[in-house]
Amino acid sequence: MPNGRGVTLSRWQLGLSLECPRCFWLLKQHGIKPPEGYPLALNNAMDTLLKAEFDGYRKNGQPHPILSEYPAAQLFRNLRKLTEWRDNKQGLRWTDRITGDTLFGAIDDILEFPDGTLAVLDYKSSGASEITVYPSYQLQIDVYTFLLQQLGYKIHPKGFFAFFVAVRDDGFRGRLPFSGTIVAVSPQPDRILGLFKQAVALAQSDRTPLSGENCNVCRWHEKVNAILPK
Repeated sequence: MPNGRGVTLSRWQLGLSLECPRCFWLLKQHGIKPPEGYPLALNNAMDTLLKAEFDGYRKNGQPHPILSEYPAAQLFRNLRKLTEWRDNKQGLRWTDRITGDTLFGAIDDILEFPDGTLAVLDYKSSGASEITVYPSYQLQIDVYTFLLQQLGYKIHPKGFFAFFVAVRDDGFRGRLPFSGTIVAVSPQPDRILGLFKQAVALAQSDRTPLSGENCNVCRWHEKVNAILPK
């Protein structure tokens, strides 16, 4: 690594190490970040609005209507701690005391249950006709659950997605209504430590790794290099 300190990985970087080891290595070894897509302005606006909405219910001590299927679930009451965990520069953060390596990620929300367990609640907004829990979504739940465990919290058997899907059958008329649905998944935090150590080793490697099978960035470079003069 460029410095002698421990490796710090965000949840997104851990995901990148799985999607394309070469893009991840270029980022950590040389500071070359993969090209970014168009800004997801609508998604970011939805995220801000949803946090404000859920916090309004939280401050009033009321359950959000989307949680009606899980009456035992309460919105995490420590807003100060939640604000820290939501911060992109701080987030949920754990450092291995032996290696100094750090894993962190910024969450959307947390649910707490009467038995003292906590569950991750992640907001998702979509215009798709069907709700899909993609592998990257599952990784989010797994990482955040792992971090909560490492910080000493008891974990609920389920993690949750609050999906807000655009309603298409009621016209537009200057507004875009959304329908909320809660989806429960089973967290797999036990897999994260191994993935984390694997990513740290990759970040510290002096050898250029292979690209991911479906990496569009690497495919583009290969096609360009094949036609450009040497």
